[in-house]
Amino acid sequence: MTGSLGKNPYRPGVGTKPTVLAGRETEIKRFMSTLRGSPEIPANIRLTGLRGVGKTVLLAEFATRAQNEDWAVGQLEVEPRHNSTAAISATLIATCLKVEERLSLAERVKSRLGKAVQSVANVGVTYGDVRFSLDPALSPSGIELAGALESTVKAAVSQGKTGFAVLLDEAQVLKDETSAKGEHPLSLLLSAVSGVQKAGLPLGLVLCGLPTLTGNLLKARTYSERMFRGEIIESLELEAARRAFIEPVAGTDAQITAELEGAVLGAVEGYPYFIQLWGAELWDAASDVGETVLTLDLLDAVEPEIYRRLDIDFYEPRIQTLTPAEQDLLLSAAECPYPPLIVADLNAASEKRPGNVNVLLGRLVEAVSKSMYWAETAIFVIEDDAQNGPDHVDAHRTVGLVISPYTKRGVLDSTQYTTVSVLRTMELILGLPPLSQFDAAATPMFGCFNYKADMTGYSHESA
Repeated sequence: MTGSLGKNPYRPGVGTKPTVLAGRETEIKRFMSTLRGSPEIPANIRLTGLRGVGKTVLLAEFATRAQNEDWAVGQLEVEPRHNSTAAISATLIATCLKVEERLSLAERVKSRLGKAVQSVANVGVTYGDVRFSLDPALSPSGIELAGALESTVKAAVSQGKTGFAVLLDEAQVLKDETSAKGEHPLSLLLSAVSGVQKAGLPLGLVLCGLPTLTGNLLKARTYSERMFRGEIIESLELEAARRAFIEPVAGTDAQITAELEGAVLGAVEGYPYFIQLWGAELWDAASDVGETVLTLDLLDAVEPEIYRRLDIDFYEPRIQTLTPAEQDLLLSAAECPYPPLIVADLNAASEKRPGNVNVLLGRLVEAVSKSMYWAETAIFVIEDDAQNGPDHVDAHRTVGLVISPYTKRGVLDSTQYTTVSVLRTMELILGLPPLSQFDAAATPMFGCFNYKADMTGYSHESA
């Protein structure tokens, strides 16, 4: 059948809401329940998932639902430039001010606290009739942020709103540094929000991001696992995927054959972004040739272009950010039956062999031996165990290499050493005392060393 199709009903894009949001009813229902439980139960959600599963779309739907429930909403897409204590505090304070402006408050926005506090057991901060406690280690930026959040909650409630919800996308960007003197933007955020919520104020926080977000939160504050309700967003179940593909054409002149439906659902594997992309390309192709029936023949014609677009827009930029070793691992994983991904399958699929490790070791030694650090270097190499079982002498034997300007070259030292002997030798080189009676009693590897250095560099050989 030929005819003219109207506007494309599919919406491939970054965070673009589809015309039919299918398969997320359960997550939305739980979000609404969380809002209703606030402030007695803090309305905090952790939303994680891979790229292409529709996290950003769902986060936007959360924002809409919260607004429909009379919550004031502040939204922010976190960027790498926000990953510092001062930056995240300033950005979120600006978000709070924008929300207050939208609430059309006549009174001047309350001044923010910016004074450092002394390290005491409890730090009390009072705004109007509300007093809440903050982490005594919280920086001035954190106290200022807590004040901004409290002020916006008050402004929202005074205007008849239920509370104030902060929704952050790409939140996995926020990472605390391990050093005590480093940047701790995530700890600052959690402490400020927790302090306001402990006062019984209706403040909600939704953090959306890649799966690494969960680990980042736990490293920042161990209580984060109890602070958030976790939602893991995955690809759609088959029926939900079918709805997402079929229902957008309802009410149009287009028809989708059963054969095409099955082929597309098999190709996209339930990923919302892919459903929208396949649908959009099929729709445009049908419009170009004046067809109103979307068929398997049409898919055969457009699928090469779909994959080309995916390669250019979706996969290639990500592949280019990986190291060569990571690219090799990814290619090997594609050859494995998963889930789950098993190491034995990876080893079987990979072209990497022990010889590759030897080459890498040779390249490492060559680079170090021709550097300014060679004169003060000693490299010890041992296996983690006897990889291939017993040899002709004993099952406990393994190979050990000592590489340094001060080692005896071309010499086989048959002294009975142990792994602890390596540790003891390192301690003697560095002038460190033994850690225990075991390394104190271990035999040092004196037989491997000369008193005179040979500064000749090494050259590795390819396998």
